[in-house]
Amino acid sequence: MDVESRQQRIAQMAAEAAQMLAEKLVRTPLVQIPADLVPAGPAALFLKLECCQLSGSFKARGATHFIERLIQQQVPDGVLTYSSGNHGRAVAEVAARRGIPALVVAPETIDPVKAQAVTDAGAELVLVGPSTDERKERADQIVADRGWTMVPPFDHDWIMAGQGTLLLEVIDEIGDFDHLWVPVGGGGLSGGCAAVAAARIPDCQVHTVEPVGSASLAHSLAAGRNLRLDQTASEADGLLPMKVGDRNWEVLSGTGVIPEVISEEQLIRSLQILRQDAEIAAEPSGACAAAPILAPRSDALVSGGIHVAVVSGGNVSAERLTRLLC
Repeated sequence: MDVESRQQRIAQMAAEAAQMLAEKLVRTPLVQIPADLVPAGPAALFLKLECCQLSGSFKARGATHFIERLIQQQVPDGVLTYSSGNHGRAVAEVAARRGIPALVVAPETIDPVKAQAVTDAGAELVLVGPSTDERKERADQIVADRGWTMVPPFDHDWIMAGQGTLLLEVIDEIGDFDHLWVPVGGGGLSGGCAAVAAARIPDCQVHTVEPVGSASLAHSLAAGRNLRLDQTASEADGLLPMKVGDRNWEVLSGTGVIPEVISEEQLIRSLQILRQDAEIAAEPSGACAAAPILAPRSDALVSGGIHVAVVSGGNVSAERLTRLLC
């Protein structure tokens, strides 16, 4: 499938997914940030609060869409995934609602809130080392042993289409706007939104945001090929894959997204503003997309116009928040 065809397919599938999932997901709030919290540049900043979504993050969209598509074909014996936490929670909870056994492979460093949510949903939780590769290898082994179906965290058209329903809600509420800011881990959310934007609001500039310690997309776009990092590190624990997914890369590299890399200081400052000033329950990864606007670099010039940033999740322990915000 060529890149343009994949983009169009994902945008069309997102429209179908919006209808399919209307009764199964939360239509999350879109709120305007007070002008005194937004530095000079934007005429307005809106935040799409996926921290209010089922399972506490946007991951519920892709996981629900994927599992519903599976069920249309044949109910699986079980589903499993590998995840730093949010996708695993979403898969566990969607599977529980549909009466399907589930298993999640996660890092030993998983936030306790995310781990508890997985087990509370009745899923098995298998803990391995910190890297995405270790999680995927163990998950692949379990698939081979049990014959269960993998629900990939990002590298699949069904996942991108499910995540793209987020942008359809924004467009339905405010129409065209000028700039969209989305975080990047493996590229499911950013790829889905970029495909929908290209089809529905082509004049909107999509900005992808990554922590400096996990900027695989920014490095890849600069090199013109999908690169793999040797290691990743950031407080944004949901954004640490070593490499953007292959299908996600096809979409993102073909839609003219502008990559933005933020420092850890920007990330934490954005989290502070969201939590303490705006009273928005973001987790560190969820604060990433708004950081270039709420906590811009001293030399940065933020464009005018209407901006929308995605607060992608809110699953974080009180102990960790205290450490980060004090």
